[in-house]
Amino acid sequence: MNPTETLRQAFQLFEQEHYAAAEQALFGLLEVESDHVQALHLLGSVALAQARFEEAALVLQRALRLLPDNVPESLSVRYKLGRAFYGQGRFEDAFLLYRALIEAGHRMPELFVAAAAALQALAPSGKNDAAAIALLEEALQLQADAPDTWHRKAMLHERGKDWNAVRASMRQALRLDGQRAVYWHDAGMAEHALGDFETALKYYDQALILDPDYVDVHVSRGTSLARLRQYDEAIDSYQRALRLKPDDAEARLNLALSLLVLGRFQEAFPLYEWRWEGRSADPYRHEAIPAWNGATPLRGKRILLWAEQGYGDIIQFVRYAPLIAEAGAHVVLEVPANLLPLLASLPSPAPLEMVAIGERLPEVDCQLPMMSLPLVCNTQYGEIPSAASYLRADEARKQAWMARADALAPRTPGRIRVGVVCSGNPGNTNDYRRSIPLHQFAPLAQARPDLDFFAIQPDLREADAAWLRTQEGWHWLGKGIANFNDTAAALSCMDLLITVDTAAAHLAGALGLPVWIALPFAPDWRWFLNRHDSPWYPTAKLFRQQKAGQWEDVVLALRAALAVADLPGR
Repeated sequence: MNPTETLRQAFQLFEQEHYAAAEQALFGLLEVESDHVQALHLLGSVALAQARFEEAALVLQRALRLLPDNVPESLSVRYKLGRAFYGQGRFEDAFLLYRALIEAGHRMPELFVAAAAALQALAPSGKNDAAAIALLEEALQLQADAPDTWHRKAMLHERGKDWNAVRASMRQALRLDGQRAVYWHDAGMAEHALGDFETALKYYDQALILDPDYVDVHVSRGTSLARLRQYDEAIDSYQRALRLKPDDAEARLNLALSLLVLGRFQEAFPLYEWRWEGRSADPYRHEAIPAWNGATPLRGKRILLWAEQGYGDIIQFVRYAPLIAEAGAHVVLEVPANLLPLLASLPSPAPLEMVAIGERLPEVDCQLPMMSLPLVCNTQYGEIPSAASYLRADEARKQAWMARADALAPRTPGRIRVGVVCSGNPGNTNDYRRSIPLHQFAPLAQARPDLDFFAIQPDLREADAAWLRTQEGWHWLGKGIANFNDTAAALSCMDLLITVDTAAAHLAGALGLPVWIALPFAPDWRWFLNRHDSPWYPTAKLFRQQKAGQWEDVVLALRAALAVADLPGR
């Protein structure tokens, strides 16, 4: 056997992806010369190419023991060994190996890229992302024309929600390689996140030219169309995705949301059950308890109705609990602890047992998440259960909050108290679309001279608090709000609440208080389209953006409504 010729033939077979034949040749060579370093190196490469990572690591480590550290082949073997470690899930070993090579002065861009990948995998939470980005920037200094490195950098910025950085990196990737559908899709995702839905659609369309069957692009295209209120086209995009992949959870859930905003409940609510399956889905709790399907009789049964999503969702859908009790069930409500005192006021034909999330549950026969109640109750768009009010503020607490309001702005005959909530949870993915800087509400004071304004939220953002301190006739009534019982009491001291789409809107509606809600151009599904009232809350009025991101017209409409509203001070 000629070792050189055998090795050449094995390498040729490897390049042609004839892996079994390459291995056979290499095994023959190693039977004759067991410590042939190049044969071991190539054998490890063959195993690596077939994702046989443990085998690859063993062979490459054996080759490495036979190689002096300072020979060029040692660098190649170590790099491939790092890839084998990574493939085994040994991310720390891979990173330490790459770091040692970098610290030894090796400046191969692929080393920095591989080190970044290992570092990122070590902390899926994103803790290492800044260091990983720094490594990718080193790689780009060495090789700026590497589109995949720009794309990797963009994806790390995406995890940190730094969408401007994602946009910049994706534009570089596309400049270097405009023939990969995934680049156009991910660039579109950045434009969508930044609110440029038209540009996002252009990028998605380009991705579909390159790959018409790219399911994620059809779904993403639908979400941008929905933001533009082009719901029929959005529905078409989701349906195209589902023809390609019938069980795609993202497509089914987003299709449900577009159908819901159009009031097409019968089609939408069954699809909405896919909310537990998507990439960012909440965990489905209590899956060990049988789920109630809405068909089996409940009389004499104990059913757990458990909270999901946000506080506003809980307040909105808890209205169904008395209906379940009316069917003869013993209802156990599992809700956040700071909602318990408020929900104790929920009227019911039979007592409701309440448990805070995290506390020990009583024995139950079945369970259901609250937002599945419209489905099992067969709710129709024109038949939404909507009592004038179904929650009540604690009277003693209300009097205490009335005294606080009086201390800020003494009640005099004819004065009207207007509560304002300008923002919700800053961690909500839709916060940038629904929250309004408090200073943008300033024109409301011009509506009439008999108004006192109260910002009713416990945590004012810094800019809002600074503005509030400079304004006459504006007061902060949020200090001391400890739970939703306090919020309900504070709201009940107002003659009117003006709020963005947050839990306060639902709470005021559930309390039966006059509430005006400022909505973004593409609203959350429960506010539907083209109506100024809400079938969920009889006392609510809706004020809608006419153009995405533009709140000025909404505030002018609120001011005009305030000028003529019949709101006698209490």
